Amino acid sequence: MERAVAICMYGRSGSQLLASYLDGHNDLIMLPTNGGERIYQFFDRYRSLSLHDKLIAYPVFATHFFDGDFPIAPAHYYAAVNALFNVYGNRSLEFLESRRAFFQLLHVVYCVALGRRPASPRPVIVWALHFLNDQLARHFVEDFPQARFIHTVRDPITSFSRLFDRWFRDVGHQRGFLSAGYVTSHLTRADIAHPGMESRTRAIRFEDLHSSLEKTMRTVADWLGLTFQSSLLDSTLNGVPWTVQRGTISWSGVRPEQAIRDSRNISFTDRGLLFVVLNEDFVAWNYPCPTIFKYPLVRVLTFMLVLLIPMKMEMIEVYTLIKTLPSLRRKAFRYAINGLVQIFICRVAIMSLMAVELFRRLIFGKRVLELL
Repeated sequence: MERAVAICMYGRSGSQLLASYLDGHNDLIMLPTNGGERIYQFFDRYRSLSLHDKLIAYPVFATHFFDGDFPIAPAHYYAAVNALFNVYGNRSLEFLESRRAFFQLLHVVYCVALGRRPASPRPVIVWALHFLNDQLARHFVEDFPQARFIHTVRDPITSFSRLFDRWFRDVGHQRGFLSAGYVTSHLTRADIAHPGMESRTRAIRFEDLHSSLEKTMRTVADWLGLTFQSSLLDSTLNGVPWTVQRGTISWSGVRPEQAIRDSRNISFTDRGLLFVVLNEDFVAWNYPCPTIFKYPLVRVLTFMLVLLIPMKMEMIEVYTLIKTLPSLRRKAFRYAINGLVQIFICRVAIMSLMAVELFRRLIFGKRVLELL
């Protein structure tokens, strides 16, 4: 299997949604959700294990193979490992202990455990990488010289708003009041291809997965050299419909409301800041942006006017800090000081990140992800 594609994300931009549409194609094999994110980490940590033992141990290391919403049966997985060694066990030790073989055969075992048989003996491997990691991207291309990358992108305003929701809700309590800073850091650097991977990298828009799905998936299939199949319009993982839950609302697949710009955590001045700093992203990805911001002088002047104004995300963090204090009693003072220090650090970090990003773009330009 020489062909492989990695899926990466720009904030909460539908990388898992894209993977779910690829799930049912009969010339693709993949590990669902985040099952494959730690392949290289595991291999580097446990190089001394034989291939057989690596395949046996990886599900425990990666988690969610045998539980969660899309489990596979442990008995089927371990039986597939044994079946694989009946076929490949006499190969050379150099092949069996290679990083590439572990990557390939892990996907084969998973596919067999699911009871699937690809249409071709050399299907395309889909690696749901999600988070950007330059080192992992280099490993991937070393193992698969024909490898490609598909990044999912989303309206930057929506990306800031939704990613902040996720960070502040899920990890904000673990990392203090720094969520706005983490969001800014990620979204000002995740809009480009991995270094040296530009020619093998393309992007698709999250909104198009909800507003023009068939056209988008036909484009993806063509780029990957796949035959278009109706399964590419079904959102599944391990053959089970992938359902998204938002409060009391749940759905699977296309939902046109998801394509609407979401600015619940973005103020009017925040919009101006994002239009100024990320102008190339809005233009290249065809998202609405006032045309006046194409002029460098307008961008600089606007930037100087709005930079010192805290973002709405930061104000939400301050409000949460104040609201939490009464319930802490004796610890309130220490908690307040610690929270204020982190919020101040976050403010300085955002100002620095935005300033550096804008002037780097104005002076050197920036080649953002190219759409398919």
